Amino acid sequence: MSPRIPEQPVIVVGAGPTGLTLACELAAAGVPCTVLERRAAPSDGWRSVALYSRTMEALHLRGHAEELAAAGRPVRRMAVGTAPPLDFGALDSPYPYVNVVPQSTTEEVLARRAADLGVTVQRAAEVTELRQDGDGVTLRVRAARREWEERAEYVVGCDGAHSAVRELSGLTLHGHTYAMAPLLADVHLRRPLPRDVLVLPGRGGVVVSVPYADGSYRLAVARHDHGWRPQPATLAELRAALAATLDHDPDPYDARWLARFKVHQRIVDRYRTGRVLLAGDAAHLHSPLGGQGLNLGIQDAVNLGWKLAARVRGWAPDGLLDSYEAERRPEARRVLAATDRATRLATGTTLAERTARAAALAGLRSPRRRRFATQVLAGLRTDGTDGTSRLGPGARLPHCTLPLPGAAPVRADALMRDGRFLLLDLTADGAAATAAEPWGGRVCVVHTGGPCPELPGLGAVLVRPDAHLAWTSARPDPDAVTDALRHHCGPTPLPATSPHLSLQPATEP
Repeated sequence: MSPRIPEQPVIVVGAGPTGLTLACELAAAGVPCTVLERRAAPSDGWRSVALYSRTMEALHLRGHAEELAAAGRPVRRMAVGTAPPLDFGALDSPYPYVNVVPQSTTEEVLARRAADLGVTVQRAAEVTELRQDGDGVTLRVRAARREWEERAEYVVGCDGAHSAVRELSGLTLHGHTYAMAPLLADVHLRRPLPRDVLVLPGRGGVVVSVPYADGSYRLAVARHDHGWRPQPATLAELRAALAATLDHDPDPYDARWLARFKVHQRIVDRYRTGRVLLAGDAAHLHSPLGGQGLNLGIQDAVNLGWKLAARVRGWAPDGLLDSYEAERRPEARRVLAATDRATRLATGTTLAERTARAAALAGLRSPRRRRFATQVLAGLRTDGTDGTSRLGPGARLPHCTLPLPGAAPVRADALMRDGRFLLLDLTADGAAATAAEPWGGRVCVVHTGGPCPELPGLGAVLVRPDAHLAWTSARPDPDAVTDALRHHCGPTPLPATSPHLSLQPATEP
């Protein structure tokens, strides 16, 4: 019997922030999808509470960031030990801060956005089998009272550390698990800590403190002498761990949430096998020091969404879907290496480890190194560039406001809500914009009539749907524009099928 035709383009497994972001990206690009979630209801206890600048920028592209910014608490400084604090307020971003917001709130916002876009989310649906062939992927799904099969052209596993999709598709996490098992808590403090984000290396461990808007704190305590135990964590245990690590006792009370967890340092060897892909914690796990996990997963989803949509809709250039792994896996490896080193430095007890920690903290007394560290944490500096010093392919689109003839200026990223590419013609004659008109169904074409200060020396810029630059030219001619569009946006021009966003100025966050 031949496999039946796929019933839908994409199934996303996992309704956490990574899976919901991916579903929103696909829906914005006109690709229907179903989200299957094993949990019957969202959990109210989460490890991740920080959204960094680059993640907020990515969420803003489709209109998700405003509600999250309103729900969170902006924290503009991070103090690391005795070094001068890192200053997020100096970043070149519309979101120059750490947005402290519970992951459950992030999930709620994204779930509402997904529903508004027509995404179907089915809860209490556990994937138990996976079979793929040349035409699609078949999943066996189990709920409380029934079992059934779902079939799609592609399946993406966004189902976390214990990913069923990863296991059933034969992909394997490689790495190690730390001996220590940190404590995590949402508590009030009778002796409050400063309201910055704090990373406090101490005697044999490290304390991370993140202030919530309601006056409570997210605390994490990791110590070499605290290994994994199956018993539930207690407030008394948290007090003892804090007192053993810090020079004072902040006296926690009223714990809303308290947990013990294992820390892994692992990554899959491949993000894709055939028609099955992985994103977020299903693909990589690392130390939570620095709060990068949730941010890495959301950025995975924004990178993958438009590429998978292009593949489903039939216009993806050769190799586009494979570029998801080529771009995101090295970034995950960089984060794994950085968080592993930071964890070992922060918790080390040997003379060599204490010496290395002191040297690292001394290095942060340099303004240049603090600026670099802040950009790395915020996600604005990858592969050695901050996205502004090198305005070539792969760089991040700088935060810029475009002059428009006869209209109010508009933020460039506000023109990308519908998930299309963005072509900016910064010349006077508009020849590049005219050449791009046949691609209007895939490209939002904007002629500014003049240069943009944040894009110096450029006459035309093609921006990918994830706000990375695809192509730039100082003096574009129509043939070069056409070649770039064929290479990045597919060979067959389509008539414009959807109007570009209203050219009204976006509200500054």
